[in-house]
Formats: sequence, C-alpha cells, structure tokens
Amino acid sequence: MLRVTCAALVAAISTLGCTASDNSGLPKRVPAKAIVLYEGEPVEGATVTFGGADIRGAVGNTDESGEVRLWTYEPGDGVIPGTYTVAIRKLEVLALPNPEEVTPEEYAKAAREMNRALGGAPRHLVPKKYSKAETSELTAEVVDGGENVFTFELED
Repeated sequence: MLRVTCAALVAAISTLGCTASDNSGLPKRVPAKAIVLYEGEPVEGATVTFGGADIRGAVGNTDESGEVRLWTYEPGDGVIPGTYTVAIRKLEVLALPNPEEVTPEEYAKAAREMNRALGGAPRHLVPKKYSKAETSELTAEVVDGGENVFTFELED
C-alpha cells in the first residue's frame, strides 16, 4: 500500500508541475489558427508568417484543408497577443522522379528541366504579392481570450 501511495504522490507532483504556469520567461502565447483559400479552394503546403516589428512573429504550414495552427517558439505553443502583418507563400517544389520508375531518358530529361528551373526565380503557386508582409496588405490582431481564427482569401 505504501508503494501505491508514494507512486500516486509522485504522479500528482509531476502532473502539478506540468500544469503550472510557464516559468521559462517567455511571453504568453495563445492559440491561433489561419485558413488560406485561393480561388475558393484550400491551399495545402503554404507557409503562413505572422510578423511584427515589436513582437516575435509566428509561423506554420497549411494542411490539406488550408488550415494551420501557428506557433512562435516551438510547434503547438501559439502566438503572442498583438497586431501582425501577414505573409503567405507557396512555391513550386521540384523533385526528380524515382530512377527505378522511369527510363534513363525520362530521368535525364527531368534532370535537365530541373536544372533549367533552378537557374531562374522560384515559381509562386499563389500570387507573389502575398509572399511579403510589405505587399500582402494582410493583417491579424491576436487577442488573449479571443477565438483567433483568421481566414485569408487570396486573389489575383
């Protein structure tokens, strides 16, 4: 019985430590979610950046439904309340095919095309103006105690 009591006490103390306030000295963060749509469709694989001159920004990548939970210091930790400018970027990802699944000629052609593409500017898959906070005209106000869900409908 004594072993069970000690184990329960250790578990209770451990749980208490996990639920105590953040003593790391980092600013308070709150949950925030963004939804990105382009031409009415969810945008998967876009990088969403909340930036601010006076506070540390937040970032995240959209999932297949165009949603992202933003984080500041580590995934899942949320966003510091404040006013942010927003940038959204999705670039074309280049990859060579699996050499075991194509002919040597097809592989060589794909490699030439990739080298040509790498020599130029990256191709934006959403309008380029959204890739920088200075040109996106997107903003977000993250509040403590608020819902903090932001929908961004991108247009050409």
